[in-house]
Amino acid sequence: MPETQETITYQSVAGPMSVAVTDGLLRQDISPSDVKGSCLTGNCTWGVYQSMGVYATVADVSSTITNLNCRTRKIGYDPVGCYYSVPAIDQNSTARKTILETSRFGQTLWVGASNTLNFKPPGINTLVQFYVIYVPDLDRWEALDSGEDHKEELVALQATLGLCLNKYNSSMTFGVMNTSLLGQETDLDWQTSKEILEGTGFDTVTVTHDGERFWMRAENRKSFYDYLSIQTFTGTASLSSGASINHTENDVVRVISESLYKDGAGMQGLAAVLDNLAVSMSNALRTTTDLPDNVPGTSSSFEVYIEIEWVWMIVPVATIILSLIFLLVTIRLSRQRKIPAWKSSLLAVLLGLNPQTRSDFGGIRRPKEMEATAKDKNVRLEANAGQWQVVKAD
Repeated sequence: MPETQETITYQSVAGPMSVAVTDGLLRQDISPSDVKGSCLTGNCTWGVYQSMGVYATVADVSSTITNLNCRTRKIGYDPVGCYYSVPAIDQNSTARKTILETSRFGQTLWVGASNTLNFKPPGINTLVQFYVIYVPDLDRWEALDSGEDHKEELVALQATLGLCLNKYNSSMTFGVMNTSLLGQETDLDWQTSKEILEGTGFDTVTVTHDGERFWMRAENRKSFYDYLSIQTFTGTASLSSGASINHTENDVVRVISESLYKDGAGMQGLAAVLDNLAVSMSNALRTTTDLPDNVPGTSSSFEVYIEIEWVWMIVPVATIILSLIFLLVTIRLSRQRKIPAWKSSLLAVLLGLNPQTRSDFGGIRRPKEMEATAKDKNVRLEANAGQWQVVKAD
């Protein structure tokens, strides 16, 4: 087929959104909870709120596959093979990139979109619409004659990413964010309008829902289409029997190839990848806006409270009271019986000896003598003339 030359100028998205697109395609664990709310105490709850987001759809359009041309013999460097496309693709735009060429490098998968200058997306809120044409049964395909038309063996998928409104519920507990997607509005009446921001007028795509108005600059929406159609969702792959990838033009095509062929997922595999991408892009929209947006909520902080379980005080209080009663009874009975108070130290006993007993011990004149005597001598109490005395025990 003849090649045409066309100069295409396009815009790109901002850095954070470019990172979000890459993460959404290469990571499979994107969550709305990845967006961290501002919560100084680490424990907050926010009310249900809306935010502009991205949704993804995938449809089977295999019935629209067209055979552009088949080459039954090799001409120059062009081998035997066929060219396939779908009517939605503008064939006048970079023709070699908008078709599946089954002869060239043994292509079995093609990803692309219409990217002609001034191309108008199918919807005001459409960020990109691209197509995937691939061979689902590689074993059967390898056995077919490459010079014949076999479009019935191909599958074509139409994938769309568009703007929507997402409804969220968020909370933070001990610094851990938890955000749930409560609903997604995709069928809305998007309009174009003029806006003035900081004295500058510009076109926007806008929508009003539940009393809230959301908008995006029209040039930003075009940047999405240019970036996603020309730089992201474009390329071919060559796969052989067993879904072994022989060649891919870029990482995006590799991811799409793996999603389609892994476990025979097909359209569901591609849908899962794009849903993950939509969450990543929605997170970026929630954190990179032209104007600050605050969502009211409740902040919780910790206070120290002491709660007394009075029942646990019964045992220690009862012990103290009973000990006090025992002490008072002991003192009273000791006084009634005229029992003298004795110290626990043995030295005090020796000091209480009468002169005769001291003499029996050999005399106790110095502290060292008292300590030595207290270790190996025995005494007893005896009543003498109505008085108690400590005397030497035999």
